[in-house]
Amino acid sequence: MIWGKLIFGGIGRRGLEAIFAWFVLGAAVAVIAASLMVVAGARDALSRAERLDRPDIIQVKSRFNRALFETPQSGNLAPLTLPVYEPLIDPESLTTAGAVDDVVVTRQSLLRNVVSNDQFLNIYIFGIQPEIEREVSTFSIACGRFLRNDDDAAAVLDEASARALGVDLGGTFPVRKADGEDLTLTVVGILDGLALRDPPPRTVEAPSLVPNSSFVSSGAFVTLRTSEHIFGRPTLTDALVVAGATDHVPLMVDQLREIFRLEPAVFVTERYAQFRRKVQDFALTLGLFVVLSTATALLAGSFVANLLHDVYVDRRHQYAILMGLGFSPILSLFPALAFGLILVLSGTLAGDLLAVVFGPTDFAMPSLMSDLGAVAPKFDVLVVCASVATAIAAIALGLLPTIWQLRRRPVATMLAGEAR
Repeated sequence: MIWGKLIFGGIGRRGLEAIFAWFVLGAAVAVIAASLMVVAGARDALSRAERLDRPDIIQVKSRFNRALFETPQSGNLAPLTLPVYEPLIDPESLTTAGAVDDVVVTRQSLLRNVVSNDQFLNIYIFGIQPEIEREVSTFSIACGRFLRNDDDAAAVLDEASARALGVDLGGTFPVRKADGEDLTLTVVGILDGLALRDPPPRTVEAPSLVPNSSFVSSGAFVTLRTSEHIFGRPTLTDALVVAGATDHVPLMVDQLREIFRLEPAVFVTERYAQFRRKVQDFALTLGLFVVLSTATALLAGSFVANLLHDVYVDRRHQYAILMGLGFSPILSLFPALAFGLILVLSGTLAGDLLAVVFGPTDFAMPSLMSDLGAVAPKFDVLVVCASVATAIAAIALGLLPTIWQLRRRPVATMLAGEAR
């Protein structure tokens, strides 16, 4: 009971200033929280765009194989297995000592071409490294399992390719090898969906999970060892290099172009520059909201600190009396600290509630180049920490001159000054 009187008693005419400080702090915290909620939501949108666009991936591919444009549509021809891109990439070149230290996703992209009378059946075959490929591409297993690195003569098909081949889980189908013999592949898994990162263009009629797609959206997946056995050579048709950090992409592109400078039919492409241009003005607008919240915190915090300073100046005699009665300096200042904490923390809570309740559920960030959709403001730990930090800083700045006076001046001198 006595502590309650010490905390709230004797405020007098400064009570109005304390109430005004509470309202100012609540309004300022509402602005700060709303701005930082937009910032948090915008950062989520940027992260989502980065996951979708993957600017950290560099594609290395050979020239497209013109033979695919010339595949016959009718007749009675022996089956063929053709590379989608010309096999010009030496896997050893991608791992030249010191040139590339990051993840390399190697592939052999092939086409199984079967023409019989007036019918044909084409399916794409991709030789991949199963564990590494799943870091960049998405595969949804309907039944069975996905490939393992030690699989041999095993394949995973999508549903469209499985229907076209007339096979099910555990079934087999032949693939013509480079030496003219057939290799029988066993189906160990069937996919009901896949999103292959940087698939080749779809220039040949073949089963497709996505109708009218311009890129390959289906096929048979085998291990790279199996595709090398089919193709009869270890050279790659295409590969993806995943940078450890997005900022490393320009340097890695230069290194890769230097590696393949003598091979004009190998192309190195990246999305980093395009992605940076796409989100540049979005990031600038995001910085504007950070500046707005920072400026609000500084101005409102200093104003509230000044009002609290006036309240504390009027009550210095109370703190001096407590010290004169034998209370320790910490206990003597406890009423001041408790009063400030109650004031600013309740104001902060009120401001955060205002931002959450009355803030927009979505916000369209002004942007000329990027189209990342509406931003959903997000109340997270950063918003809470910024709000509380503003409140604590206001208390510290308001109370610091009083602490300095109590520590530097004798208690008797302060009480005598108050008496005069």
